[in-house]
Amino acid sequence: MAEEQHKHLRQLSPRDRNLIGSFLTHAEHKHFHLDWFGIYEILGEQPFLALISEGKPQALLACPPDPPRVAWIRLFAVHTAQHEAETWNELWNAARKAAIALGAESAAALSTRSWFDQILLGSSFEQANEVLFLEWTEGEAETDLHQANELGIRTMREQDLPQVTAVDQAAFDPVWSLSLRSLTAAFSLASLATVLEVEGRIIAYQISTASALGAHLARLAVLPGEQGHGYGRALVQHVLRIHVRRGLGCVSVNTQADNLHSQQLYHSLGFKETGQRYPLFQDTF
Repeated sequence: MAEEQHKHLRQLSPRDRNLIGSFLTHAEHKHFHLDWFGIYEILGEQPFLALISEGKPQALLACPPDPPRVAWIRLFAVHTAQHEAETWNELWNAARKAAIALGAESAAALSTRSWFDQILLGSSFEQANEVLFLEWTEGEAETDLHQANELGIRTMREQDLPQVTAVDQAAFDPVWSLSLRSLTAAFSLASLATVLEVEGRIIAYQISTASALGAHLARLAVLPGEQGHGYGRALVQHVLRIHVRRGLGCVSVNTQADNLHSQQLYHSLGFKETGQRYPLFQDTF
């Protein structure tokens, strides 16, 4: 009982950076959202909560809405796995209320760990989809990159980002769409960012990243009214050719399990599923 009396929830601020770093080093279970933002970049945004006991954090939960209507679970970490479901519920009840007050209409979590699956399913979340991963490898794929049509493709500029955001939000459901803030962050980290214009209007775009392991097609979107004309295909072929030219003969991508159109496109270009899949869980407010 004495321990319960010393427990409380606290909204964290940038001043808590060292506290968080130390806690995450020793936390037994950690969930991080694969995103353009690091944990410290959202520190101070609401809700970013800590469960404090005896002056020390026992668990962290962060889910500031971005895009505005969706509160993605960007961090959940517990010091010890014992009673983690109860700890989650205590934090989530408070974070959920805070997200709703900020205008969020749903929450989402892309789980990469089975222990987190069970916690989400044991609360107010339901599995709504899956994200699957595909990979293209030079030499294994029968893709004629020399036949790619690059008419209208040019390098993305920073001033394009508002138009790019409009394309993205028209192309994706709210849970998958990106805000201008997220796309600005993605653009700053891109190895290759291009748009496709028709009559001076941006109707499609892609953003890719790269590492020593290869390239990753992180984002591809085509305006719904312009789909079916080969614009997405042209952009993907452009990505493959540029990265092969740079010495990166492996390109990965991920897409939703129910997005059969994008899967058909990637398969037709020689991408193969890796077998890696992550479930998407949602809670509608």
